[in-house]
Amino acid sequence: MTSPSEQPIDRQLEFSWKELHLRSEICLPPPDRIAYPSSSEHCIIVHVANSDNLERQLDAKKWQCSPSHPGGLTFVPAHQKVGWFWDREVELFEIHLSPLLLERVARESGEIDSGSIELRDRFTIRDPFLEQLAMALRAEIQRGNAVNHLYLESLQNVLAVHLLRHHCAIEISNLSAPKKLTQSQLKQILNYIQDNLGNEIELAELAKVVRISPHHFGKLFKQNMGIPPYRYVLQCRIDRAKKLLAKKRLSIAAIATQSGFYDQSHFTNVFRRYTALTPRQYQKNF
Repeated sequence: MTSPSEQPIDRQLEFSWKELHLRSEICLPPPDRIAYPSSSEHCIIVHVANSDNLERQLDAKKWQCSPSHPGGLTFVPAHQKVGWFWDREVELFEIHLSPLLLERVARESGEIDSGSIELRDRFTIRDPFLEQLAMALRAEIQRGNAVNHLYLESLQNVLAVHLLRHHCAIEISNLSAPKKLTQSQLKQILNYIQDNLGNEIELAELAKVVRISPHHFGKLFKQNMGIPPYRYVLQCRIDRAKKLLAKKRLSIAAIATQSGFYDQSHFTNVFRRYTALTPRQYQKNF
C-alpha cells in the first residue's frame, strides 16, 4: 500500500526495474481509515504474513470488508482512488506495474487484443499461480545487486500473460504464433549467448536476434533446449568459469567478471550452488 508519510511503516525492501516497481514491507495498523490518491500504475498486493481484518474502498464506492490471510491477493487498478484500513500488523509484497506492460505483452503475444485492456478489481482472492509468481519475484529481488535480470524479465512476462488471461477484461485474437525455432535461429541465439556471456543478457535482446516477440521466444527456446533461457545462460556461465578455473591463469575475481557474474561473492555463491564446491576448491582439483 503506497502510504502517506505519516503512516508508520517499516519498509524492508524496494526495487524498480523497467515496468515493475516491487516493494516488501511490514505495515502497522493505522488509527483510522486512510485515503490514498490514484496512481498511474496497477498494484497487486500479496499478503505474506500475519492475518488481519481488511477494509478497502475504490473510487468512493461502498467499503468492502473481509478477513485477510497469507496468500490472499488484492488488486488496485490504475487511476482509482483507494481507501484502506487494517487492524493488525501485516507483511505485504506489492507489485506495481505500468498498464503499458500489459499492452506491450498483449501486442507481442499475438493472442490478445491490446486495444482495450482493463485490470479487474480483486479483493482478498486466492490465485496460487499468481502467488507463486509473486514469491519468486520477492525472492529474486532479495538478492540485491546480484539479481538475475534475465530471470526477472521472464517472470515479468509470465506475470503479464497470467494477468491478461485471468484478471483482465480483454478480447482473445487467436492470431497465429511461431511453432518452433529453426536450427538456424537456434544457432544464432546460442552464438549470441556465448559472445555476450560477460555482459548482461536480457530476454528482449535474445528475442530480437531472431525477430520473435519476447513472449513467444521464451516458450520456443524452452521447447528446443528443455530449459528456459535464464537457466541456459547461467549454465553457460558456469561452464565458462570451469574452463577458466582449470587454466589457472586468472584471478577468481577476473573469472567472475569474464563469466558474467556481478562480483566474486555472487560468483562463489552461484558456483557452489551448482557444483557443491567453491571456485577455489574446484580449481585445486586441477
